[in-house]
Amino acid sequence: MVGCLAQKKTCFRLSAGVGPKTAACVIVYGFKKPDLPVDVHVHRISNRLGLVKTKNPEKTEAELKKIFPKKYWIEINHLMVRFGQKVCLPRTPLCEKCGLKKICAYYKNCVA
Repeated sequence: MVGCLAQKKTCFRLSAGVGPKTAACVIVYGFKKPDLPVDVHVHRISNRLGLVKTKNPEKTEAELKKIFPKKYWIEINHLMVRFGQKVCLPRTPLCEKCGLKKICAYYKNCVA
């Protein structure tokens, strides 16, 4: 079973109540294998920046995997989650303090 978990996220998702993000987190943080967990922070930020135009985290994950090389997947999740908690807040993003505002679709279309 462990080999299956480390190789295939779908195998782990057969367990009741395990969704795509949880399965990806287990693969990344439990087995140190590359995957790209997409939670609400990663989904929101990816869409705000204009990296993707998706309606749900599963589609965001698929699109981000097309954009970023596999070697960056683990780090992307960590960085975006922290960024979403500290700068790109859900209701009141701190756009004026953001170092990405020059490339941010949200900032260009809604703030500037």
